[in-house]
Parts: sequence; structure tokens; C-alpha cells
Amino acid sequence: MAKTPSGSTNDKGSLLSPDAMGGINAGKGFDFQARYTVCHLPTWLQDGSFHQLFTEGTGDIDIRCLENGKSRRKHIQTKDHDVAPAEFKEVIGTFRKFDADMPDTYQEFRLACPSLSPQMRPVETGLARFQNAKPFYDDEPSALAQTQHDVDERMRNVGLSDRDIAFIHDKVYIDVGYGDLAHDDRALDIFIGRMLGHPEFANKIRAMVLPAYAALLSKIGASKGVVLDKSSLEALLRSAVLADLSQEASVTLWVHNWTKEAFSPPADYELDWSQHFDRGSRKVPSPDAWSNDLVPQLDALRKQIMAAGAVRTIRLRGKCALSTGVALGAAFPAVGSWMFEIPQPPAKEFWRSDAAPTPGYALQIEITEADPNGTDLVVGLNIRGDGRADVVRYIESTGLAPNAFVFMAPPSQGAQSIGGDGDAVAMALAVREELGKLLKARQLCMTRLFFYGPFALSVFLGQQLTSIGKIQLFEYQDPSYVPSCLLKT
Repeated sequence: MAKTPSGSTNDKGSLLSPDAMGGINAGKGFDFQARYTVCHLPTWLQDGSFHQLFTEGTGDIDIRCLENGKSRRKHIQTKDHDVAPAEFKEVIGTFRKFDADMPDTYQEFRLACPSLSPQMRPVETGLARFQNAKPFYDDEPSALAQTQHDVDERMRNVGLSDRDIAFIHDKVYIDVGYGDLAHDDRALDIFIGRMLGHPEFANKIRAMVLPAYAALLSKIGASKGVVLDKSSLEALLRSAVLADLSQEASVTLWVHNWTKEAFSPPADYELDWSQHFDRGSRKVPSPDAWSNDLVPQLDALRKQIMAAGAVRTIRLRGKCALSTGVALGAAFPAVGSWMFEIPQPPAKEFWRSDAAPTPGYALQIEITEADPNGTDLVVGLNIRGDGRADVVRYIESTGLAPNAFVFMAPPSQGAQSIGGDGDAVAMALAVREELGKLLKARQLCMTRLFFYGPFALSVFLGQQLTSIGKIQLFEYQDPSYVPSCLLKT
């Protein structure tokens, strides 16, 4: 590569050019740039195609999106002041140079600043009006011909050439209204608002977001000229935002059913029931073992934890049967202020029983009348599939007809029917509400419960099943069901 007299490289398309190195060398306006980046990250991360962030690469900020194996790059220049015509023309010239030096590399160029100067505002408002209307008239481009003519005249009036104007229409966008990013406290409010709009962090409080803002600001400041992957940025956000959860007063409980293995974090309390279970044969404990041994162990454990202090948060680890989940929840009910944190693969984050329930959750209910003289309800929770035929067939084989068959399900069935802990909490609450109404209306106090769904939901459900009489749980043991735990709520 040819050298200039000063010893620098020919800057055509180079990340070492003066334009590309300007922010790294000078740092002018860097705080504004960092705040802009941090405040936009929660929004960018919600874009499924967002792949990488590169600060001080070709200039200020580069975004790379990846969809169906195809990259799309966006270049953003930030200015911490009002931009006048001469500087705007200079920015467009820089954009055009990058585009010429790296043909077909960047699909969008964006200028972000507090505002444009009074002379430039007609250009910004006209261009925004035109660009926002284009999608509506995409099948009738001639409808905007006069609008484009007027916008072009405004751009010519501030000294832009026809080539500049054509390039702006093709690839340039203007973002204004970022005056608050000149101040950390105002930028922090924007960041918090956007973090609370991110589905993963929607229920987190301001105090939990503060560390994320500081961590990201530090990371962006220390990463000039460094490519940051989406995964590393999300990991940084996750560790900072969820830091308070890891510091929350809690106890870790390991419960062994199908396997006995080590988990993280280490156990404060441990229940080894593996001798009662066998995964190969789907063997589960007998009703007597549940009543005389396992349920009393849960009661004793609750008293032990309560005697040790005021901690009510349990980090549950273990590979357990669904009956174990319901029994655990019943032993540590929500009315006692107990909260569970449970891994629920493939979800990345733990499910928490104190999650905000999904608003307007539409529980599906189907009731089939059986024996008017029956003394109980048979309730089937169809979450991961439709088990109605299997449940009815099993009940008929026992010769004990219920008063009615009640099948409850989420709005849709299948592996993704429970989208997260918010759905799980909402369904648990809805099942408890509807079951309580049915038992009261029919003057019954016994339920035979068949559950097929996520383990964490079984725990959340057990936490809600209070003061509704006896509940007999069942486990599937090929070729049919067997009774497991009897709960006395």
C-alpha cells in the first residue's frame, strides 16, 4: 500500500484512515456517541437480525444485521450539536466516500444529532415526510413526484449537488431529537425506558438497570476499533441487569428423582428420592411412599428453612417428575410468600414464580358431564399435547366415574404453548380460579389431576392449589397412568 509523505497509509477504504480513526484519536463528542449507542442497544437487540456492533470502525457506529445468511450494514455518524448546511454537506461527502471505497457494503447511512440548524430544518422535515410516505405509495411512485421535487429544491438551496441528493434518497436517513444524550441523567432515563420495553427485562426495576447502563457505557468506551458480537453484548446486559437476582437472599434446593447429579449453585438443602424412581421403567413412588415418607420430608424441609431465617426464595435444581413439582409447590405455597427460581430449557433465563402474569390470559376449558352422583372432578391439563382420550380411558378402567371431566389448556397447545414464566404464572392462577369455582358450584372437595406440561409450571401450579380439598395426582407409567401423590390442601 502506498505511503503518504507523512507516513500514513493511502486511506482509500481503510479503517486506518484519518476519517475512520478520528474518534479514536480525538475522542471529541465521544460521550454523546457512547450514550447514543447504549440507549439504542435495547432496541437493536430486539431485532432478530441484529448481529454485531462496531464502534469507531469506518467512523462512529456500524451495525451489522444478518438474515438468511445475508449481511446488511448500517453506518451511523453522531454529532453532539446542531448541524449546519456546511457540516451536513461534509457528512454526506463522507458517506459517499465510504460508499465508493466499499461498494455495496453499506445499505444505509444515518446522521444522528440533537437537531439541525434553522437553515437545515426544512430539509429534515421535508425528507422525513417523503421517506415516511414512500411505503404507502410504493405501488404508485408518481404520487410523490411533486413532494420529491420540493424536497430536492430544499436540498439544493443549502448547497447539495444532484449527486448528493440522489445518494440521500437512496441511502441516507436523519435522526434528530437527541439533546438529552448530552447529559448522563437524562440519557439514563431513556436507557431505562427502553430496557423496560425489552421482553426479557420488562419486569426489572430501575435499580437493576443502573448497573447495565454503567457496564455498557464502560464497555463501549473501552472497545474503540473492536467488533462486539450480539452474544457478548447480550451476556454483558444479562449479567448486569440480573445481578440483583443473584444477590437476592435465597436458598438452593437440590431434589433428585430420575437422576442423582451435581448442579450449580451448590445445594443448601438436598432431597435424594432417586431410590423411589426409575427412568427406564417410568417407575414412580407408590401413594403410600408419597404420603408416609416424601410429603412429610417436604413439610419438615419447609419448617427447617423457616427456622433458619426469613428467606423465602428457593433456587430449585434437579430432574424431577411432574408430581414432585406439584407437591413441592404445594409444600411452599404462594400464600406463604414462597418464590421459586427454576431452569426451564430451552429458555435461557430461569422461570420465576413471582413473574408478572401475562395480561388477559385466555384459559381454554372443556367440561363433559359424567355421573351426577360422582364425588369428584377429573381435571386434565393439556399443555404439551391433547391427553383427553388417555385420561378418559384410564378413568373408565378404574370404574370410578367422576362428577365431570374438566380439561383445561392454554390458548394453543404444543411445546411453545407456554411462552415463559409470565404465561406459566397466568395459567397457574387461572387453573386455581376455575377449579375453585367448579368445586364450589358442585359442592365437591376431591380432584383427580392429570398434568402434562413444563416442570416449572407444575411447581407454580402446586403453589396456587390451596384450600380446595384433596388432590390426587397421577403419573404416566406405560401403558397407562398410576396414582402418585395425594395432596390435602
